[in-house]
This record gives sequence, C-alpha cells and structure tokens, in this order.
Amino acid sequence: MQGGNNQFVYYDNSRMLNNLQYFPFLLGFFVLCYFLFSFWFLRTVKKTDEGYLWAGLAKETAHQIGTPLSSMMGWMEIMKLENPDSDGVIEIEKDIERLRTISERFSKIGSVPELNDSNFNETIQENYDYLKTRISRKIDFSLLLPTYNILVPHNKILMSWVIENLVKNAVDAMKGEGTLQMSVFERNKNILVEVKDSGSGMTKYQAQNAFKPGYSTKKRGWGLGLSLAKRVVQEYHNGDIRISQTEVGKGTTFRILIRKA
Repeated sequence: MQGGNNQFVYYDNSRMLNNLQYFPFLLGFFVLCYFLFSFWFLRTVKKTDEGYLWAGLAKETAHQIGTPLSSMMGWMEIMKLENPDSDGVIEIEKDIERLRTISERFSKIGSVPELNDSNFNETIQENYDYLKTRISRKIDFSLLLPTYNILVPHNKILMSWVIENLVKNAVDAMKGEGTLQMSVFERNKNILVEVKDSGSGMTKYQAQNAFKPGYSTKKRGWGLGLSLAKRVVQEYHNGDIRISQTEVGKGTTFRILIRKA
C-alpha cells in the first residue's frame, strides 16, 4: 500500500495451460480412432483372405471334378453306340451334363463372369424341370412364371446354382414332404424370384446368420451354399437375396431381387 491506496495483483493460468485440460480428451479420441481403424483394417484383410481361399478352393474343386468327368463322358459315348435310346442312358447323360455345369460354376468363382444370357424365364424353367424330377414325389413343387418373357442380363450357370441351393435347402427343411412354390414376377423394374416352402422355418437367430460362411443348421452341412448364393447375386448380378418371411413350424420364403437397369 502506497500513499494510502491499495494495489491488487491479478493472476491466472496462461491460455496454453488452460488448453491443456482438453488434451486427455483429444488424446483419447485419437486412440479410439486408431483402434477403430485397426479393427476395420484387420477385418477387411481377413475377409479378403477368406475370399481368396474360397475362390482357390472352388477352382481346385472344378479341376478335380474335370478329370473323372472327362472319362465319364467318354464311356457315355460308348454306351450310346450300344443302346442310344435307353432311358437309363438318357438320364445318365443329363446328370453328366449337370456335373459339367457344376464344374463350370466352381471355375467361375473368383473371376468376373459374363452376363451373356437374357431370357430369365428360360433359365428358371430349365432349373425347375431338372429339379422336379430329382426331389421327393411327396413334395408338391410348382412354378409360376409370367406369360411374357423377362429379358435381363445374367449368367445362366451361376444363377442356376443359386436356384438349386434354395430349392435343396427348402427340400431339407421339409424333410422330403410338403409344398414348394417358386415364383417369378416384376415389381418396380426389378425381377423378383421367390422360393417358398412349408418346412420347419427358422428362428430369428438362424435367419440372421443364414448367409454367413460356415453357418449351418444341418449336422453335416458346410454352411457354404447360401453364402455363395449371396455372393453370386450381390457381386455378380448387382442384386440382393434375403429371407423375406419365416416362421418356426410354418416355413420360409427366400427372395432374390435382380435389377433390370
């Protein structure tokens, strides 16, 4: 105090020191971002490795099937010379042709397929005709097609694989007896294919995991059919496949969506 006047000194933390109180939050944010990025990166790498693994496995399977298949085709030609009109020879020839198709399916996994087929009705009809004669007669299997041709680019070999997987899953769910209906129709410039069965249905958990690789409700299932079907529809045909309806004890409906444009 000088001359009877009071003097005051004001003090506080500097601006830099005040800003340091936010540093722990900023550091925590960067650490969180780092862990999230690392998790995303590792998951992406894992999926990529799995994709290459499945593609390699599929191509190797196609190669292994090709050797005995060539031999079977040769023997079939000999059998046709001896008895060309035999019902057994005709049916075996159909199955050999189916094996050749299966081999082509596996060989196309991991490569970019050509969407050079256009008549979608024809693809569905051919699959229906083949599968109807090879499933239980206790299953009422029907097909509903539009009266006009649906023209959309697709790969017949891969699309038939998808249909066959859905039908076989439906047959397994019905345990060889029930009603199975396949329908094809257009909606909002999209092609829809529905496979509806009267089988055992799925729980919510089963439906959520049905398309995951390795997941299967069958004791001897590999859990690959639906995951590969999803890949064929989504990656190769720019479409979608999902379970549109399911109820335990009442059945399941799978729906494929293919965009026309």
